[in-house]
Amino acid sequence: MLFSARDGSVPGASWAWKKVLRFGIVFLFVVGFAAVLWPSVDSVKLPLQTAPNITLATDIACDLDYDRLASMNVIKVAQYTRREVILDMTDEPVPYTQWLEQPLLEEPKGTEGAADGCSIPAPVSLRVPQPRKLADASHIDFGVATSVERLNESLDAFAHWAGYTRTRIFALIEPDRSETGIRDVKAKADGLGINLHVIESDDDYLNRYFALIPLLRENARETTQWGCIIDDDTFFLSMSRLVDALAKYDHTTSMYIGGLSESIRQIAAFGIIGFGGAGVFLSKPLMTEITNVYDKCSAMDFTGDRRIAICVYRYTQTRLTVDHRLRQLDLINDASGFFESGREPPLTVHHWKSWFHADMPKLAVVSELCGDSCLLRKWHFGDGWILTNGFSVIKYHADPDQDDVAMEQTWEAHNGADDESYLHELGPLRRKDDHKQTFQLLDAVHEPNDRVTQWYVKRDEWNGDQVLELSWRKR
Repeated sequence: MLFSARDGSVPGASWAWKKVLRFGIVFLFVVGFAAVLWPSVDSVKLPLQTAPNITLATDIACDLDYDRLASMNVIKVAQYTRREVILDMTDEPVPYTQWLEQPLLEEPKGTEGAADGCSIPAPVSLRVPQPRKLADASHIDFGVATSVERLNESLDAFAHWAGYTRTRIFALIEPDRSETGIRDVKAKADGLGINLHVIESDDDYLNRYFALIPLLRENARETTQWGCIIDDDTFFLSMSRLVDALAKYDHTTSMYIGGLSESIRQIAAFGIIGFGGAGVFLSKPLMTEITNVYDKCSAMDFTGDRRIAICVYRYTQTRLTVDHRLRQLDLINDASGFFESGREPPLTVHHWKSWFHADMPKLAVVSELCGDSCLLRKWHFGDGWILTNGFSVIKYHADPDQDDVAMEQTWEAHNGADDESYLHELGPLRRKDDHKQTFQLLDAVHEPNDRVTQWYVKRDEWNGDQVLELSWRKR
């Protein structure tokens, strides 16, 4: 039989097209139905991981704060030790270094270890002076040249020494391009009890630094005695001790008070000046003298703290009064020997988040219980471990004698400095103990139940970190 292409009479064509058409109609109906009635489903989001995986040694059965461990970058725990510290307050003089027979990290004789494998059940009692009353520093004004961002970062540190002391801080900042930066900083300062005044200036940093002097003089009150120029990383350990120290100087005369660098090399480079990071104190009469010659001094090529010194030397008869408790801390990488020396703590420290790292706001948290005078106090325990409060827990490979007052020279030489370069400020010195074991303070918090908890960590990337948790309370 012949089939004609003209009438489309190909075998099965009509049946096939009808089948495809029916299938298409059904498919479109199903898809439309699903689009209308199927519930909308958001993209699946995994829950945020609040802490990375942390590996524990098999004998650690106690409950741990994994978020806290993660914040300290502890991911492998070889040992976790908890111990309670009871503060015995006394009105009697207390040496900065005390030698005790009882151990710190070993179980005391006659006691049984805790079932959780973490806690030492017997608390340790430590003697400290009674905290002093909050200082009134309304006669001291501080000036700092910085940016709004750095100022915001510095407020937690400022709060330790400036909060609720009636002192004033004048911050001369570069113009703030944000709409809320200054407002937010001032609100945070108010919440911390800091009397902060923020002024914007188009001058560069070094000119703003020198401009702080006439700014402080113009805003001085009748009761103002001192103006102090600081860096935004200058930290005062105790406002009470600072007030006492300044009281021994005659604020009614022209006085220029500061600290030298710890390195002769730095002094050779910059001269006999008050190094700015340690804090430069100017009496009101001297601020008046400098303000009167401000145009001459601001035109000099010298910058920063050196411009202040050269201005004072060229145009007044005042000379630097060195207070060795004002610390520039020109120490590279490891300043632990300075902090662990057991000597009377300085008035100021500097470079604590640049040349070396020591978290001063965390260090100061324990003062909420025992006051500023208990910071950096040193207890030498019977098992050889030494607690420097707020900084570290260490054990020397070669334990110095009890009457050894030398400072361990842990820092690296800077700018060609030799050992003798540091003797004028820090001597006597002894060599670094390369085998010293160290638990470093990494966190501290003031608890609602009027306790302070500190976390010290001994790093060991291979075997896992050891963590010491000290919980402080008053008797």
